[in-house]
Order: sequence, then C-alpha cells, then structure tokens
Amino acid sequence: MKFLAFSDMHYSDVKTEGERNRPMSLEKVKRALSEHLDGCDFVVNFGDTADLFENGKSQTLLWEETVDVLKSCGKEYYCLIGNHDTSTDKKIWTDIMGMPSRYYSFIRDSYKILVLDPNQNDEKNPFPEKEIKWAYCYIDDEQFEWMKKEIEAAENEVIIFTHELLILGERCNDDDHVIRNREKVIDLIEKSGKVKAVFSGH
Repeated sequence: MKFLAFSDMHYSDVKTEGERNRPMSLEKVKRALSEHLDGCDFVVNFGDTADLFENGKSQTLLWEETVDVLKSCGKEYYCLIGNHDTSTDKKIWTDIMGMPSRYYSFIRDSYKILVLDPNQNDEKNPFPEKEIKWAYCYIDDEQFEWMKKEIEAAENEVIIFTHELLILGERCNDDDHVIRNREKVIDLIEKSGKVKAVFSGH
C-alpha cells in the first residue's frame, strides 16, 4: 500500500504575514499531486484545509475548491478534520469533503484504517459552536467507544490517521500539539497489539 499525504494547507485568499503563504497552498497541493501521485493507491488530506478570515472567501468555498482538485487527481481520496476546520460546522465539512462522518474507517489492502476526529474541547460535546482552542483537543467518549469496537473487530492490522498528535517526541509530554486525553487512546492501541502505525498532521 502506498499513499500520498498532505496536511495543514491553511488555504485562504487572504495574505498574512509570517511563514504561511495561504493563497498558494492549493497550487502547492496540485504540484505535489502531479509530481508524486504515480504508484499511489489513494490520497489523504490530514486537515486544517482552510482558514476562515473576515474579509476572505468562505471556508465552504475554499473546501469546495480543494475537493475539486482531489476529485480531478484520478485517485480515491480521504479527508480528516483539523482544528482550523471547526470554524464551520463539522456536518457541513463532511458533506462538502464527501466523507461518511467526522470519523470513519475503511479497508485498504491488508489494513483497516481508522480516521479520527479529536477536534473538540469537551469530551462530551463533539460538535463545537465555534472554532476550538487548538491546544485542548480531545477524543470524545462516543468516538473512543467506536475505536475500541473497530480495533477489537479488526481482522487486519490497523493504521490510524489523526490530525492532532498522540505523541510528540517523548511518549509522556504536555506539548500543546498532542491530544489531551491521549493516554487512554495510547493504552488502547498498545494493549490491542493490532495497530501498525499512526500518522498525524498538525
């Protein structure tokens, strides 16, 4: 299995100071697809696809432009929600991006792949009313129970895709980029003996 992954486009038509050249993000993805897609089975967008600015294009329009590029690449594609993507309702995101839910799984070759959504500041409320605080991300209770069932039922090795990180550097750390309740997720992964790898963006 081979896939092409990209993350953190932060796409917008609004120019900002600093390292991010937001208006060029989609062109960079187009170039990556044209240069590196050969031999890949599918494409993964790891989230933070578009940023919402008061005087810029709507987030929904930016997502639609991204999806048009993904559809035209000729490969299957899968998308993850990122923390910046929560400026707009997740249900709208899943509709535009063509994903079955905010979290989901699929089978590819000899792997079951779990796509996670840690984009909530409250373990009890997976649908925030506004963009979340990125340093306080959680896997909600409903999703954790789904993860347990998916891993337990897996006949294949499992791979996990998540925008936010479970580990950054040392296993036990308090970096803002990691999922706050990661310990129970890591414990589930380690005890299962089925998870081959975890890939993240952020």
